[in-house]
Amino acid sequence: MAESLDARLARLEGSYEQIDRRLGSIEERLGRLESKVDAVGSDLRREIGSVNGRIDVLHGRINGLHGRISALLYGIIVAVLAPIAIRVFFP
Repeated sequence: MAESLDARLARLEGSYEQIDRRLGSIEERLGRLESKVDAVGSDLRREIGSVNGRIDVLHGRINGLHGRISALLYGIIVAVLAPIAIRVFFP
């Protein structure tokens, strides 16, 4: 019975060593995966920042165009209404 107990303990120790190696391998892979996820997150934040900057530039350009179009429309309205007003008030 002593030999069978020793054989069983040896198998258990071998199993524990194998489990330890596998867990070590899994830990390494998770560490690499974590690094990759962090890198992707950093890249994504950088891209989002770049897109936000472009959106801000476009917003500024649209506001500038809005001001120019408004001035142009006011000019057209005045150009159309001024002769009509002159004819109505100064016949």
